[in-house]
Amino acid sequence: MSNPWDEFSPSAGALSTLRWAHGMGASTLGEAYDLLDQLELSNDVPEVLGHDDTVEDIREEFELGLETAGPGTPLSELL
Repeated sequence: MSNPWDEFSPSAGALSTLRWAHGMGASTLGEAYDLLDQLELSNDVPEVLGHDDTVEDIREEFELGLETAGPGTPLSELL
């Protein structure tokens, strides 16, 4: 298996979101992507993303990651 970092290099906002998703129980990139709707409805958005990123920006970045690294990519390899 290739290194996910070779194909998907998450931004600071995406890494923060991946850490949040990991804390919510996600163990793969696909599971983290599935939690984006929950993040969007939560009060955690400013804390997770700060003021520069939006959930939609992160969704687009995760979609790229899903296409390149795959939904089964363990978060432990990305964090």
